[in-house]
Amino acid sequence: MKTLLKLLLAMMIMLVIVIYGTLSGSNVKLDGIELVKGAKQDIEIQFDAAQRPFVYADSLDDALFAQGYLHAANRLWQMEMFRRAGSGRLSELLGKDMIATDIELWRLGIPKLAQKLQANASDVMQQRVQDYISGINNFIYANPILPPEFLLLGSKVSPWQAEDVYAVGALMAFQSGNNFRNELLRMAIYNEVQPELARMFLTHDGNKQEFPYVMPIPAANHNIVDTVARLDNTDANENPLMPRFAFGSNGWVVSPEKTENKRALFAFDSHDSLGLPNLFYEVHLFFNLNNQPRQIRGWSVAGLPGVINGFNEHIAWGFTNIGDTQDVFVETPHPEQAFTYKDGETWYKADTEQVSIKVKGEQKPTKVTLVNTLNGVLIAENPSLSLRWTIQDIGDKGLDAILQFNLARNWQEFNKALDQLAAPSLNATYADTKGNIGFRTAGVLPLRGEGVGLVPLAGDIAENRWQGMVKEQDMPRIYNPKAGFIAAANARVNAEGQGVLVSADNAAPYRIQRIQSVLQDKQQLTLTDMQTLQVDYFDTQAQLLLPTMLADLTPRKSTAHIGAQRLLKRWLEQPTADKDSGAALVFQLWYKQLANDLLASRLPKPLLNKVLKKSYLVNHTLDQLLLSETEHLWWQDKRKKFVSDAFTTAVKSLVKTQGQDPLKWRLGNMHTVKLNHELGKAISVLDPMFNSDSQPMSGSTSTVGRANYDYLGDLKVKHGATVRVVAEMADDITVKSIMPGGQSGHPMSAHYDDQFTQWLNGELTVIEEPQQQASMSLLLKAYN
Repeated sequence: MKTLLKLLLAMMIMLVIVIYGTLSGSNVKLDGIELVKGAKQDIEIQFDAAQRPFVYADSLDDALFAQGYLHAANRLWQMEMFRRAGSGRLSELLGKDMIATDIELWRLGIPKLAQKLQANASDVMQQRVQDYISGINNFIYANPILPPEFLLLGSKVSPWQAEDVYAVGALMAFQSGNNFRNELLRMAIYNEVQPELARMFLTHDGNKQEFPYVMPIPAANHNIVDTVARLDNTDANENPLMPRFAFGSNGWVVSPEKTENKRALFAFDSHDSLGLPNLFYEVHLFFNLNNQPRQIRGWSVAGLPGVINGFNEHIAWGFTNIGDTQDVFVETPHPEQAFTYKDGETWYKADTEQVSIKVKGEQKPTKVTLVNTLNGVLIAENPSLSLRWTIQDIGDKGLDAILQFNLARNWQEFNKALDQLAAPSLNATYADTKGNIGFRTAGVLPLRGEGVGLVPLAGDIAENRWQGMVKEQDMPRIYNPKAGFIAAANARVNAEGQGVLVSADNAAPYRIQRIQSVLQDKQQLTLTDMQTLQVDYFDTQAQLLLPTMLADLTPRKSTAHIGAQRLLKRWLEQPTADKDSGAALVFQLWYKQLANDLLASRLPKPLLNKVLKKSYLVNHTLDQLLLSETEHLWWQDKRKKFVSDAFTTAVKSLVKTQGQDPLKWRLGNMHTVKLNHELGKAISVLDPMFNSDSQPMSGSTSTVGRANYDYLGDLKVKHGATVRVVAEMADDITVKSIMPGGQSGHPMSAHYDDQFTQWLNGELTVIEEPQQQASMSLLLKAYN
């Protein structure tokens, strides 16, 4: 028996060694000389200690070739997921569990957008894409051992085609602007509660409108929630195998007159779903264009040429998500004729198209019928719901804008480039080496006939439909304001009644208020001040809400209750959501519990669970209720009881998990972050290999140093800064950055998550050309 056990153990050890060796073999070392076909000249790539690549090429063509090569070398699996999601082909790789996701991607029009973006691409852009995918395919051909994800799934990789790049662009546009779920949830809420209660879920202009704009459909309410659940197959927060995109962010710029060194300052941190590999890949391209030395540097998305957020030798820019580019319409179907819908007093036949979806392990493809109404793509039946999205109206705009703003040398060229941006709709913050700062909303925004985009409209009324698109010259923009700074944080753009409505579905104002307060109050700002503000954990929400919440508490004799209240009262002097703060933990648990208790008193569980996952909705609604001078109907004349009971529940849970002494409670004991890989999250046995360890984290959903979680589950952080950047805009721009995770997408690479600890600690590293200090150097030697 002992001999058999020893034999089995030896076999297991050998198996582990073989697996480890195989997986390690796919971790390519980017050093030495590689022969490549398609580059016009030799390309030199130097790497710094964090494996940031510095590409030195004779032309932009070759620089993009090298970028494609580097993307494939470091993020081939991530790129595979991006292109398959953007083209509705995930189930071809992952099997029947992803059929529902592919169906929704097709219904929502993502593959169609990819086709439109490709058709709109200029001849110049098409050539740039060819240069880029040539680099990708050179790496694939030269490296037959694929990354571990492919090996585990027994899958191969096909060469990249031009359409794959546009599919990634389409996916990015969709994931960065899909607020239509909020509209559906508001509709479902209205079907459950009386209008005055439902109105609390509207924001800004919406409170002045009748709610909703369509008749309630109580019998279909369960179906509406089911529709949201079905559409959540395309949401990375709900579906661990869905690629992660979502550009929520902070960004600000400061004029030279407010800075110590009399140079413009730039700060940006992109807020997205946290995971491994990181959403962004940092790259620095140096090349010649029109006989001039040029640069494109910054944070790219693997699968797209150029960078999304970044800088060149003249300007720096960063994007924050903002625009509401989607509306839901309730259609009236003909009682007898299929695909026929009401339009005023008449009926019309909707356009239909059938597509086939290949599924791994299935002999026959899954066939799906796509329906296009006058208002957009049909996304649900019973009730019949269609989605209007600006991608249906992008005209001749496309991905050309990316490389155009990458190469812009001043504010005028930057604006001209953004005029060509199709989707998503974003706010851009801008600074240049001449000391100018600016802000601009970009993308395509609708001119609505009725409403402000918060709830569904009746689809058979012509006046409800979009009346066109906002003209480029009418987009909000600011240039060198008297205040000496500009800030953006997913908050409302224009003051009420001024300019175009970019979105009525915005973040709570806490982050933007804190940023503006710090920048307004301080003169002689430095790069260090920018870095400090990015990880500022002052909780403006707690400062505003806590006094009224404490005033509503019913006295209790419990030692833990008394101790917790004392913590909160002392904390109010400087409410900072530090990971070592016990008071911050009490406040966040109390607030979350109150949201659960109050909303559960009116909403059925399936709908409640969906609403609690939308932090913007919860913050707006609950904070209004807490700050109201009169007791709203939501409280049911039991405001103090709700507040006190939620506090009691929160304290009891803390006593159970953290012990009796509130002085020993710490936010970081529960408020933690773990970077998960799609496969590591979906398949638990792969967790140690693909996922990071769990670490305590400071911050909250409302702090500038954002650490977002939903109110349904625990305090585990799901969204945060996927890159932090600060820059001083001298002739030779000084830039510091950090990102969670690392440059490599290979779990056995030393650069898979090597920046995680520095990111947690709020540290940044200076970006410098490695020159003689390069940790590795790769020569892509051209041959034809």
